[in-house]
Amino acid sequence: MAAGVGRHLSQTISRTATILTSAKVPALPRLSRSCFQSSSQHTSSTQNGLARRPLLPRQFQSAGAPRGATRPHATFVVAASSAVAEPGDYVQVHYTGTLEDGTQFDSSRQRSPLEFIIGAGRVIQGFDDAVTGLAVGETRKQTVPSENGYGSHRPDLIVAIPAKAAPDGLAAGATVQLSNGMQARVLDVTKDQITIDANHELAGKTLIFDVELMKLVKGSQIESATFAAGCFWGPELRFQRVPGVIVTKVGYSQADRTDLTYEEVCSGLTGAAEVVQVMYDPQEVSYRQLVDVFFQGHNPTQKDRQGGDEGTQYRSGIYWHTPEQRQIAEEALKDAQTDWPEPIVTELEEVKNFTEAEQHHQQYLARGGRFGQPQNPSKGCDDPIRCYG
Repeated sequence: MAAGVGRHLSQTISRTATILTSAKVPALPRLSRSCFQSSSQHTSSTQNGLARRPLLPRQFQSAGAPRGATRPHATFVVAASSAVAEPGDYVQVHYTGTLEDGTQFDSSRQRSPLEFIIGAGRVIQGFDDAVTGLAVGETRKQTVPSENGYGSHRPDLIVAIPAKAAPDGLAAGATVQLSNGMQARVLDVTKDQITIDANHELAGKTLIFDVELMKLVKGSQIESATFAAGCFWGPELRFQRVPGVIVTKVGYSQADRTDLTYEEVCSGLTGAAEVVQVMYDPQEVSYRQLVDVFFQGHNPTQKDRQGGDEGTQYRSGIYWHTPEQRQIAEEALKDAQTDWPEPIVTELEEVKNFTEAEQHHQQYLARGGRFGQPQNPSKGCDDPIRCYG
């Protein structure tokens, strides 16, 4: 379900290889440059052929279902709280998922609750529906048809890849992860090609969720902050780890237009900066604390670069959303200057034209990065960050 919560699907994956551009897979985005990651050491157990693992976030689904479909019947247990979850609210939810035959395919009960913003597209629609209307402490049992879950099983997501483009040692039944976040199962291996199935394991199935709302933050309480600190992969992981941060997403900002692509931004001609947009609960973390994390996480004296990454898109910037944020950022910059002998070149501007980056860039390091080695996004984690994975 949520990329930053629970076990990561690529947690123990060890191999990578590049799929050649000759691979023709129109249904799989960026498959021509995707990364195979063998999951032979995966820690999740299986039950009746279904991997018992967290459900994938919506952007990593192999077959999406249309949003807005009819909500199925659900049963309620009344709770005392008066505030209820609505689209735009941040929630933490414990859940158990089963199939119609009673097979349990996942449960959050032995790990942290799943956290997401309702309606933001980070979970399947049926799960959004299951949580909407609940108060903290309230439970619901929701039946989710496949059209509100992982969609139907799609034959076009079964494809053949040249064997020379995949790592050695793959066998039928293995699970691989693609760099766009999708998982695929190896169906057949021959001398010349490997056939994979990128349909979600739950595609075509009716799902039953028992959910309990553990925490609710109304959307009106959530605030946003936007920072540029070089390549956005590392800064995003840093902010993911900050308690009080609800959601992070990477993208492009400060250009004169929206709907930019990564390739266009890398040209250095758009005026855009690679940024992390942070949604946070100001009752748990202040904007000043986030600005301090920003300054501590990069070198603000380097103009149009960070480390080996050079170009205007890698500049240092704080892009404020309110006049209050602007004032706080100006004060924090003055304070940060005392830590640097060289002048700080961080630009302070009002945020404009934010465009969310392509899905394979989102939570990139937490999902494994270039080398299939996921880095811990847990709150309070202080492990060193490997910039490229």
